[in-house]
Amino acid sequence: MSIGKRIRKRRQILEMTQQELAKAVGVTPQHISAIEQDKRDPSLSSLAKLAEELGVTIDYLVIGKESVITDAIPAIKGDKDLKLKAKKALIGLIQELYEAMRQG
Repeated sequence: MSIGKRIRKRRQILEMTQQELAKAVGVTPQHISAIEQDKRDPSLSSLAKLAEELGVTIDYLVIGKESVITDAIPAIKGDKDLKLKAKKALIGLIQELYEAMRQG
């Protein structure tokens, strides 16, 4: 899957319009459309903003590597300041979001 297709898929999962995403990233809706159609590649700064707005990593957008689960869950489990109830809630939320993103 291409960068553009991953961006479109994630945007649709979040129920965002191209206009909303464009405004958040600071580009035109036409630019987002061109990226999603693989007619243009996002600049590095746009890629970082896109990843942030879409709630994914740059790795996910570029190569499809879904590292949120592997990065976040061990960090949550290892946090000595979080109570067990909070850890379970956060991990459950991350797992639900991950599944929704995969099914999207």
